[in-house]
Amino acid sequence: MTRRHLACSLALTALCLAPAGVVGQSTSVLMLIPTEGRQLEVGSDQTGALSTSDALSPDDRYLEAWDLRGRAGSSATVDIASERFDPRVYVVGPGFAETMFADDGGGGCNARLTLTFLETGTFRVVVSSLSAREPGTYQVRVSDRPGPAPTHGCGEVDSESLNSLPAEGRALQMGSSQSSRLDALSHSVQDGRPAEAWRLTGRAGDRVSIVMASEDFDTYLYLTGPGLDGVLTDDDGAGDLDAKIDVTLPTSGPFTVVAAALSSGSSGAYTIRVEAPFDMNTLPTHGRAIDLGQRVTGRLESSDPIVADGRRGQAWAFEGISGQRVTIELEAEDYDAYLYLVGPGMVEPMQDDDGGGELNSLLSTTLPGTGTYRIIASSLSDGTGAYSLSVSPQ
Repeated sequence: MTRRHLACSLALTALCLAPAGVVGQSTSVLMLIPTEGRQLEVGSDQTGALSTSDALSPDDRYLEAWDLRGRAGSSATVDIASERFDPRVYVVGPGFAETMFADDGGGGCNARLTLTFLETGTFRVVVSSLSAREPGTYQVRVSDRPGPAPTHGCGEVDSESLNSLPAEGRALQMGSSQSSRLDALSHSVQDGRPAEAWRLTGRAGDRVSIVMASEDFDTYLYLTGPGLDGVLTDDDGAGDLDAKIDVTLPTSGPFTVVAAALSSGSSGAYTIRVEAPFDMNTLPTHGRAIDLGQRVTGRLESSDPIVADGRRGQAWAFEGISGQRVTIELEAEDYDAYLYLVGPGMVEPMQDDDGGGELNSLLSTTLPGTGTYRIIASSLSDGTGAYSLSVSPQ
């Protein structure tokens, strides 16, 4: 065994045997991982690469080490960013009784570690991937203070990257319908998805439904802008691999709508339109009616209309009285049942997934108004098949 392999074996064994969250081994062991001339200092911004030539840990992770000079009492933030793998960073050195490490905190899946040097000397920064045998380039930055706190976590998209996409000549508003195309020359967002940005204008309080449809690929929508609680996303909300986002605009915008493909490498034509959201109160019942104390049966079909979140549904008319207390139960054996209730005095639909136990749905409520309510039988994952529906007095 070579000296290099021996040093790496000792160091990485210490890493792998330590409890999760804290490596409680002697920091001098990790100092044995060779840096091969790689050096950092506060204020540096370097590029590295994990590869098959790097040390391989017992749990099959590539590791690469850098020297970092630190001064007692000073602080530094180490950021590791990569588009090729989920990075992790370790720091060991004089005065540290335990190894410090991080695998998040830098925005997205990137790693950020802020530390204060207890002694002056040479410290070791070790970069690895979170998963086994993940090669690829990465950036390592050492600064005297952390940058702005990231607003997105691992697996989430950065709103700044969406807002930075060019949208010249692409505008949306209520009632608009546009056509475009994604291809190899399109910009990309999260996980390499080809994407194109549009600017949406509207008034505060407007309720809009943004629908993206394509016959060439599985669509994916993003919406970001002032007043929104993070980035809104959708995959198949319009059904048939088409995307839809229903939203009440919190301000008058403008907002950024990003039309994307779910998978990298996808291409083809698409349409995007902005319309009033679907109103469940207008869903036809086709003669289906249910009375208090009655149980009825029905069958969800793939031809039933999309009612919400890509789910198909059937509506039953129920004549209710203000102040009446009722329990509605939906049962199905072939799929996970999902239940909606809309009607007089209700601003938003009531809904339930598993309130009835064993994937059945149940709603108990006091009706706010007198008139025709619609009880909508649906499924959580667009399932089809038979169901039974009942309305009982409380």
